[in-house]
Amino acid sequence: MAVTNFIQTIWSKKIQDDLELKCKLVDNCLRDYEGDCKHAQSVKILGVGEPTIGAYDGTQDITIEEMSDKGQMLTIDQANYFAFYVDDVNQAQSVPGLKEKYQEKAVHGLAVARDTYVANLIKGAANATTATALEREAVKEAIDAAIVALRERNFDEEGVIEITPAVYNVFKNELITLSTNNPEYIKKGIVGVYDDFNVIMSNNMAKDSTHAYCCVRGKKAIAFAGQINEVEALRAEKRFKDIIRGLDTFGAKVIDEARIQVIKVPVGA
Repeated sequence: MAVTNFIQTIWSKKIQDDLELKCKLVDNCLRDYEGDCKHAQSVKILGVGEPTIGAYDGTQDITIEEMSDKGQMLTIDQANYFAFYVDDVNQAQSVPGLKEKYQEKAVHGLAVARDTYVANLIKGAANATTATALEREAVKEAIDAAIVALRERNFDEEGVIEITPAVYNVFKNELITLSTNNPEYIKKGIVGVYDDFNVIMSNNMAKDSTHAYCCVRGKKAIAFAGQINEVEALRAEKRFKDIIRGLDTFGAKVIDEARIQVIKVPVGA
């Protein structure tokens, strides 16, 4: 049987690592809660409330309060699979570069599915600023207003601006250009810096018939947990080929609305 020596762990880890590189929007999410992500399981996101600050004159008794539990549950409710034929899985594993070519077939689609899911969460976030047109001045005004709104909510962390290619096209002259030869920037989709925010261009931002949904946010706005649960090889029943198939499970959630400001940009000029 051709699949006798299939190395499941190596394939699974390589696909997971490649997904980390391909997912631009997921990369800007909180990833502290990843572990054994099985479908239909939930992950507890820890959180506590803010303590009350009281004035003290040195004479009165102080009030001791219970800290409220602000924890949230992140449900692992998304599952996507891939499955494709391979002439000989053992040969694919032994020929340099061939295994990577097969894995590329799986990774691209899974990455788009992950980023698209996060993009739809961005679209549904509570706070939004709307640009009046898909033009440089209008986009700049909307992005500036979004940044101000974020900072007025005491935003004090590293943040990103995520935009579509069309928005980038009208806004690019406002950006501080970064070295295009830096492979780390290229992998993350970073196309420049604006007002101390890295600017990410992604073709997976949510759109409808009237608007594209860009955003300014910090990493603590959206939590994401995902894992390649299964990668396995088996012999095709009716063909002289092998099959490689895998399962990607994940979940994501907006956990802090104060750390994200949506920017609605008209889809046409």
